[in-house]
Amino acid sequence: MPWSLRMVTYAAIILLIIFIYFSFRYFKSIRSSEYQNTRLFNILYIIAALGFFAYPVAGQIEYRLTGSFDRTGWPDPIIYLFWYGLVFMGTMLNWLILHDLLKPVARRLSSRTADEIKRLFARGFLIITLITSIFTASKMVWDTHRITTEKITYTLSGSGSSFEPLTIVHISDLHADQYTGETKMQRYVDRVNSFNPDLVIFGGDLITSGTDYIRAGADALAGIDATYGTWFVIGDHDYWTDTERIIRELEERGILTLDNQNSWIDHHGATIKLTGITELYSSQVHTDSLTALLEESRNEALRIVFSHQASDRLIEQSLQHRVHQLHGAHTHGGQIRIPIFFYPVTAALAETRYVNGNWMLGDMLLNVNNGLGFTLTPVRYHAPAQVSVITVNPES
Repeated sequence: MPWSLRMVTYAAIILLIIFIYFSFRYFKSIRSSEYQNTRLFNILYIIAALGFFAYPVAGQIEYRLTGSFDRTGWPDPIIYLFWYGLVFMGTMLNWLILHDLLKPVARRLSSRTADEIKRLFARGFLIITLITSIFTASKMVWDTHRITTEKITYTLSGSGSSFEPLTIVHISDLHADQYTGETKMQRYVDRVNSFNPDLVIFGGDLITSGTDYIRAGADALAGIDATYGTWFVIGDHDYWTDTERIIRELEERGILTLDNQNSWIDHHGATIKLTGITELYSSQVHTDSLTALLEESRNEALRIVFSHQASDRLIEQSLQHRVHQLHGAHTHGGQIRIPIFFYPVTAALAETRYVNGNWMLGDMLLNVNNGLGFTLTPVRYHAPAQVSVITVNPES
């Protein structure tokens, strides 16, 4: 079974389990609410059930009949409804649990009759269902289309006042495809340029799949204006497609690739070491080669490592070699993060605890960028697209 269909199937199983729990509570609430006309509730339920599960069911049928699955070959409404259903049901899980925990407490503490409490909780549950359905739909649309900025200030210890302030912009996961078109990519580039960056590092995944959008993605990145240029490291989707063409298209536009390589930049007399590491599912630099890259030195004042995946071993090695900043990508910030009692649940947590944000690990800054585009699903929830802006200041 293709990876994409397997992931959709896993998500569908989770959705189904919550949906069964929801269905039990939903129909029980309709009966207990004592509304005269329940036809509308039944119609809405049928529409939701068909809409939520059409995509995974159709995908399984396609795979059984043809032996393949094209996750982009279905009408967008079918795809969007499935992922909306997962987010909506995941959010409703909070209310389902709260409802079933608070109802017996209310019976014990309230002076109302059991029937009155039953009716109030039933109507309250239906109202919350309506509000949650509108909220999750609105937020999904909002998070899918907006671009946020993460501003980070990093003080370079031991640099003295001679080090001139430096502005680094970290971006990643452009994923140029039919869902991330030229308009959205231009908005992304405009946001990057608005900070007048000295250095831009791009953490990989120029495209999602195939070769149709390589040129569009490269053209978009070519619009970035940075004093020391834009630097690229290979991502999983770049590796799985046509890596050589991607590198060629980028270098023709002045964007340089570091594939397990070092480069040094002169910044007003101070040397910056930039190390690009290819750390992917399908390709990891040998530990000896990684050590050699990190040990190579030209008395640089600032050591920066960037890679598509900020793996545990890369974090460990970077700390051991006194790297100042490590920049990672790949996770999309979780892309879909559903808070279950304020804890953001996302599939990316199965890979790493560093899903999105920045951390100071000793003197090293670890920054994991949300990126711009999409991978398995063309939506975002609680993980909007992101541009990371790191201002490096000298130690006062």
